[in-house]
Amino acid sequence: MTRPVTVQFFKNPDMIHWGFEALRLGEDDWGDWIAVPEGSRRWKGERDVGPSTGNAVFCAPYDGWWHLHYSGATHPTYSLFVDIVTPPVWVSEDRYEMIDLDLDVAVYRDGTVEIQDEDEFAIHQRQYGYSAEMIRRASEETQRIVTALEQRQEPFFDVAASWLSRVSG
Repeated sequence: MTRPVTVQFFKNPDMIHWGFEALRLGEDDWGDWIAVPEGSRRWKGERDVGPSTGNAVFCAPYDGWWHLHYSGATHPTYSLFVDIVTPPVWVSEDRYEMIDLDLDVAVYRDGTVEIQDEDEFAIHQRQYGYSAEMIRRASEETQRIVTALEQRQEPFFDVAASWLSRVSG
């Protein structure tokens, strides 16, 4: 059943970061799949940043310190990127939240895989007081995601594309 949801990223511990109005599409063995149709409301901090410019899907995994943002061919630069985050938690039926731990793993349209924001991760470890466990888990998850993307493992490719095919802007 499709229903409206709010997706909220924080910076540790409770600073509002990115947020999205979206639609829960369903779930599979990987996690909950969320539609972000073109025109969806987005914000960064307290500031509205305008509507989304292309269709995308998110995967909030059942297990993992990651959050997938898949846009396939609709994004001019990336086909997907994976935010390294604390495990997404449903705080109500219509909202889930996570802490963005800065690191991102991007897959460019040409297939290149790149870790982004390592400098930000190093700075924020001190600035936001990331625990040793958060640092260890974020670092390990980043390497695991890089390997998964380089080996074209699911749910990051065909599974995500299948969910994206259900989104209309």
